[in-house]
Amino acid sequence: MTYVQTLRQLMVSTGGLVSGVGITTLFFLALNYSPQTKGYWSPRPLGFQEVHSLNITSDQGVGQRSVINETAANIYDCEPTLDFEVTRRQVETNLRDAWFFFSDLQKQLHLNKGKMSQEEFNKNQNEGAERIRVLQYDLWRLSQMGGKKGSWREREATELSEEIQRRLYRLQHPPDCTTAKKLLCDLDTPCGLGCQFHHLIHCFMAAYETHRTLVLNSTGWRYSPKGWETVFQPFSETCTNYSKANITYWPGKSDSPTIRFPPSYIMNPSPNMLPLAIPRDISKRLLRLHGNPGVWWMGQFIKYFFKFQPNMQETISKTEKSIQFEHPIVGVHVRRTDKRTETSYHNVEEYMEQVEEYFAGLQLLDPNVTRRIYLSSDEPKVYEEMEKKYPHYKILYHRKHVQVDQDITRFTVTSLRDLVVDIYFLARTDYIVVTFTSNIGRLVYEMMQTLNHDASAKFYSLDKGFYSHSQRPNFSRVRFTHQARRANVTLQSGEKLMMSSYHYSFAKNRYLPYVNTRKKTVFVASYMLENIVDVVNISSPYLR
Repeated sequence: MTYVQTLRQLMVSTGGLVSGVGITTLFFLALNYSPQTKGYWSPRPLGFQEVHSLNITSDQGVGQRSVINETAANIYDCEPTLDFEVTRRQVETNLRDAWFFFSDLQKQLHLNKGKMSQEEFNKNQNEGAERIRVLQYDLWRLSQMGGKKGSWREREATELSEEIQRRLYRLQHPPDCTTAKKLLCDLDTPCGLGCQFHHLIHCFMAAYETHRTLVLNSTGWRYSPKGWETVFQPFSETCTNYSKANITYWPGKSDSPTIRFPPSYIMNPSPNMLPLAIPRDISKRLLRLHGNPGVWWMGQFIKYFFKFQPNMQETISKTEKSIQFEHPIVGVHVRRTDKRTETSYHNVEEYMEQVEEYFAGLQLLDPNVTRRIYLSSDEPKVYEEMEKKYPHYKILYHRKHVQVDQDITRFTVTSLRDLVVDIYFLARTDYIVVTFTSNIGRLVYEMMQTLNHDASAKFYSLDKGFYSHSQRPNFSRVRFTHQARRANVTLQSGEKLMMSSYHYSFAKNRYLPYVNTRKKTVFVASYMLENIVDVVNISSPYLR
């Protein structure tokens, strides 16, 4: 089906959105038509006016696309514009949101059995109509843009990632390690592996911002007394030493030989290059390419340091062969044990409801599609329950990890290896169903961005939207003038809002708390907002 035919089909289907068939068709098209597969709790559409930014002086130039020959240049002339890509993602997001809105509404009607008040019914009806109007508006905008599409996304994603990996490599391999300025990162944060990985990301971002080589101190690591290199390759082959006599604590001074970076929860002041900020010199390219640029940027740091020693790589290869890892496949991460006191309990049916939705869409094109999941959990009973309740699924998992469920066994080399295997395969699935209160769930999502040109919405989180601990303030812009939910406040088109809490659980139909310019907390549905990407004027000294 051509682009125009598909667009017309979407317009026709929009008219029947409130029907079950129309909803299912649109949901499937949103998942499968576009080059990137989309899912629930996707990022809000990006605003391409850089409102939230820092003016940090830098003497570095702006990175540009590499020089290409005339033939390749003609191909770039056919690429879609930034406006086109942002609007296309807007439509995809609103299609999904409309489906979940009506799906939740149907569940409410079924459970209440007519007990819903007339006022509540009218509110839901009005919002349903409003959602359709906004969706139709976005479809109209898309129809006015057109544009040719090709392999530019894959090419651009590859070029951009390779550019950043070159910068990080050069940062970690200075010409003279003895005189190079360093940032010391201690791997002694008293938390689990996912939490420690996110601490490493903060360290690495701070090193990038300050143009310092990152030196990792992992002696006595709780997962392995021998340190990071038990499983992973070192951050540098040529520069891993530092002088203990010349250590200054963060933030230090520009001429400090070595600065020790603190744990994230006591950073003062915080670096400017923290999630979900992106550097200005690649911002326009990244805005056009990706649905959540800040997560893509985090993923690049993970891509650099998540490299295995030969024995670990051998374990990965053997596991892949033994479990017969194939596509299509959905990754499911069920976190229990220590998370029981930190977040709400979610039974396996809640996870599998989203898995079923995903495969129901695939089944429209392939009635014989194999339903396959990669399951990871720290609770052995979950594996037994899944196999008993869902015998029509092929359930893949790393068998050794099933036995690791007690706190006493969590911080061992064996546990480390098994958890790394799970992270590796979860990130390589086509879609994940997780909880973002779990560092592992968020880490897997971040890693997925390094394996796809845009995996920004290949997920469903059962509890919270994506966030990063110690992240910078997150702002959104109101798309259309409307009345805020649960408050007698009219939000004006173009009004800037700041999310009031990053740890706020998603309410029904995705109403999230924001603080408006009048310092009042309002609850706003995501389809009425566009996210303002946080762009900072920080660059690398190693621009090609």
